[in-house]
Formats: sequence, structure tokens, C-alpha cells
Amino acid sequence: MIRVGLIDGALPQGWAGLAAQEWFCKPDGADLATGHAEAMAQTLIAHAEDVQLVNAIVFPGQLSTSLEAVCAAFTWLAQDPPDIVLCAFGMARSTIELSVAVTRLQQAGSLIVGSAPARGGNAYPAAFEGVLSVQGDARCEPGDLSRLDLPHATFGACPTAMERDDIRGASAAAAHLAGLLAKSAQEADRSAVDGLETFTRYRGRERREAAL
Repeated sequence: MIRVGLIDGALPQGWAGLAAQEWFCKPDGADLATGHAEAMAQTLIAHAEDVQLVNAIVFPGQLSTSLEAVCAAFTWLAQDPPDIVLCAFGMARSTIELSVAVTRLQQAGSLIVGSAPARGGNAYPAAFEGVLSVQGDARCEPGDLSRLDLPHATFGACPTAMERDDIRGASAAAAHLAGLLAKSAQEADRSAVDGLETFTRYRGRERREAAL
């Protein structure tokens, strides 16, 4: 079974497939983060149902966090590394501590998916070497990917979360990519990353390129 680390808000207790959960912030009473986490989980399992989720909670309720909380989440996940780690967010700056935490998790065998802004520029962890960076691409349906190979984003994916038209952009795209990566890991004879080629329908920037 594929294990996916979800660094996000708190999934409700009893969520199907939730194997472990840990808080790295204090709840603030808002419910935006839980809705975001649910949308990310729903989008992911729409592509690969047979997964276990490991929920590292860095959003207290509002969709805001700190570098310290994110570093702690990566460090916790590295104790029992998931196959995939979904980071459906991007931070404007990094620290040495975050870079080291990400690298350690990668060296432990986790594939990390990170949201990249469509406008360009660095967002972390997506900007780190080896992280599968993705932005929303309006050409893509839920089962499609585009291979952008831009400085800030390697992939594009559907920009709308499953059954949540109000959650759009790079976070939704990251959840789609993580789900397709999990599906690839379940089905492909080659590596999970190489298996993403199966879902790649477009190449290059979102302009007028024809489908492959």
C-alpha cells in the first residue's frame, strides 16, 4: 500500500485511510484548513484509492503556518518515511533547517510534491532540487499532466480540486500530481516518476500547443 504524507490542515478523525496524525501548531478555531486538507485528500484518492494518509498538521485552522512548523513536520515524517509527501502550499522564503529537513526526507526515499506559483518565482519546498514542482494548467483535466520544464515548475496539472470548485490553483494541481504519482507507483513497471509520462498530454507552456 502506498503511504502519502499530507502536510496541511487537520483531517477529521476517522477519515478513511488516515493512518497517523500529528499537530505542529496550536488550533485557532477556524475551519479553513480542515476544508483544504479534505479537498487535497479527496483529490489525491480520486486517482489512487488504496493509499494510507499520514497527516502532519501545520495549518492551525487559518491557512497560515511557519517555517518552524513545516520543518518539524518534515522531521516527523522522516522517522517513518512515506512513499510520497504532498505539500500543497508554497512558502516565500526558506531556511537552512528547511533545506536540510527536505533533503533528509528525500534521502530516506520519499518523493516530495510541491506547489509552484503560476506567476513564477521561488516557492518552497517546490524550489528545492529534486522536489516535483507543479502549477495549475487550465489545459489539463484531472487525469492529465503537462510537462512544462519551467525554472519554477516542472509539471502542470488540473487547477481545480475534485468536487471543490472553490479550491483552485497550484495547491489543487499538487494534489492531482500526487494522486497520479501514487497511481503510477501502484501500476507502473518503471519508477513512479518515470510512470508519470503515461499521464503527460501537453509539453511546454500553456499556450496553443496541440495535444500529444
